Amino acid sequence: MNSTSVSRRLAGVALTALAALALSACATGSGAAPASASTREFTTDTGTVTIPKKIDRVVSVDFYTPAALLDLGVKPVGVVNTYFEKESRGIPDTYREQVQKSDAISIGEYYELNVEAVAQAKPDVIVATDDFLPLDDPMRAQLEKIAPIVTFSARDSLSWKTRADGMADLMGRTEQLATVKKTYEDRLAEVKQAHPSFLDNETMAVFVPTEDTWGTYASTHFTGGVWSDVGARYRDQQPDEINEAKFPNWFSFEALDRLNNATVLFSQIPITDIVPALTDSVLWKNLPAVKDGMVFENIPYSPTGSYGWGTINLNDIDPLLTRVETARAEVK
Repeated sequence: MNSTSVSRRLAGVALTALAALALSACATGSGAAPASASTREFTTDTGTVTIPKKIDRVVSVDFYTPAALLDLGVKPVGVVNTYFEKESRGIPDTYREQVQKSDAISIGEYYELNVEAVAQAKPDVIVATDDFLPLDDPMRAQLEKIAPIVTFSARDSLSWKTRADGMADLMGRTEQLATVKKTYEDRLAEVKQAHPSFLDNETMAVFVPTEDTWGTYASTHFTGGVWSDVGARYRDQQPDEINEAKFPNWFSFEALDRLNNATVLFSQIPITDIVPALTDSVLWKNLPAVKDGMVFENIPYSPTGSYGWGTINLNDIDPLLTRVETARAEVK
């Protein structure tokens, strides 16, 4: 989370604290309470928290856990406002539509949570990811007065699976998980079988351009989970291209020749939004992928939230790889 988001979050804490305290007196209580006959301990890779044994009402304060809940047949009672928007490039339509047809309420956005709305939802548990609600975020103290917070990791290519699996354990819905997981694995096998040419011969980069810089997402980045499952081969990044958080470092357009080892570029932004300062660059025009016409838009929902979401991504990857293979055949 950047410093602007934290500043906005701190202001929100000050404004909503008194109202939330009054409402939370009727809610579940702190996540720090000792285990009892009605509670149990639940552990994720971010720590252990005491939660109710019976969970009926869940509030989600991030983009991904609502999808994992919906895959299991659980409708969250409170979600971030993005799920109520008419259109969103980041979240598949099916999940937004399910939320909008339910009785769920908006609890604000992750950078400006409405603590009072969270309390009004009367959750038994609050679920979060550590990118949208970091462990050191001052908002946590207010939320923990309403209900215990179960926090999942979100910042690597495998986190969506551990999160989805953990959500099934949390809700006691492992059978439902097995169903959506099998659907994903069956579709994965189909996609892998359908595209040996791409998997055997191409080296890809997920390209992230800005107005005057660029970076690439590594296979370990949280957008890379389904691509890695498919077996896509990522270009070798130089050591200075990725930081400790597995996020890209940014380079000027004068360093575009670093991408000479990619045969296919998948742009994380629409091709039409790539600025002329980039496309007019000689270095850009001389990249192997550009000269061969092998630049495509990445799948729209690459930061996968659940197995059902992953299946949607596979359904987008399949025709995209057909386009890539067709374009390569024309080059040859």
